[in-house]
Amino acid sequence: MRTKQLLRLTIVLLCLACLPSTACAQEYRDVVFLKNGSVIKGFYKELYPSDSLRMETIDGGVLVCAFSDIERIAKERVRIYVVNTQEDNLLAHRNWHPRRYVGSIEYGRDVNAADSRIVTSGLFTVHGYQFYPFLFLGLGLGIQHIEYENDGLKMSYSESTIPLFADAKIYLLKTRISPFIEGRAGYSIKGFKGFYLNPSAGMSFGISPKTAGYLTLGYSFQQLKGHEDETGKDDLEGISFRVGLMF
Repeated sequence: MRTKQLLRLTIVLLCLACLPSTACAQEYRDVVFLKNGSVIKGFYKELYPSDSLRMETIDGGVLVCAFSDIERIAKERVRIYVVNTQEDNLLAHRNWHPRRYVGSIEYGRDVNAADSRIVTSGLFTVHGYQFYPFLFLGLGLGIQHIEYENDGLKMSYSESTIPLFADAKIYLLKTRISPFIEGRAGYSIKGFKGFYLNPSAGMSFGISPKTAGYLTLGYSFQQLKGHEDETGKDDLEGISFRVGLMF
């Protein structure tokens, strides 16, 4: 009886070994069902024909199972395990944006360099193509609100602008957290119309294989055609801050 059991287990192990090695390494693992109801998952490493089987468990441990305690052995498909491993690699190498469409949405705030009482805030969205791994090119649209208050003169004004612009990002590293340089240039098509420019430097950080957050700090320029102030200037220049999410 013991000889038949040993022969049966040997045949099972040989059949399992006939599966393609790459598939076993990537998509399958061994499952040993014991007579006491326990289940051991991992990869069998050595077979001792006289009495036992040596297993490497999925948590890295080593277990020796006596043939007399084994009820049956099977293979288990582990697609979820493979996906998680791939996602870990993607996060490690910043492949959350391989060659593909990439969109983003962000909140921005600008403070005028000449007069800090002039503050611009707005929402922006950019959509384009990621040329893996260092270059992104796209088009963007923003809705900005410019506010000015002068308590001494008892005056205030506000105006909205809609800049339409081209956007380019150059990433400096392939890591999950990477600095980048960004440039935006376009034209405001509503409200204060005129040339729009926003070069900046930033930092991106991967959240998942397909999403990332980012922060930027830069220089903002908005031409204000037909809206000269008391100094004769018709533009706003200042420091810009942006926080956003790429997907």
